[in-house]
Amino acid sequence: MKARWTAGWLALAVSVGLLFTGAPAAHASSKGRLNTTYALGAATIYSLLKGKTTQGLILGAGTAYAYKRYSDARHSERRRYRYYGRRASYGHPYYTRYARYRR
Repeated sequence: MKARWTAGWLALAVSVGLLFTGAPAAHASSKGRLNTTYALGAATIYSLLKGKTTQGLILGAGTAYAYKRYSDARHSERRRYRYYGRRASYGHPYYTRYARYRR
């Protein structure tokens, strides 16, 4: 019985701690978002072929939203690469962001 109380208080303490500090956010890569888009698209097609139109329309809206999130993720990855991509070349001054001001 004492172990149950201890486990309950520990679970409560962890929950309160996450409430105040915030749970860590999960960040999916663009490849993961693309896989989600494919899975939702396949589920949409399957539902529509089976005649479940309401379910198919809801899944279709989810597919469109997943594709938008994938597109935004790709855009942000490309922007990040343009900003940081050249800076990672062994510390050469030409590849730093401020190289054009030092010439």
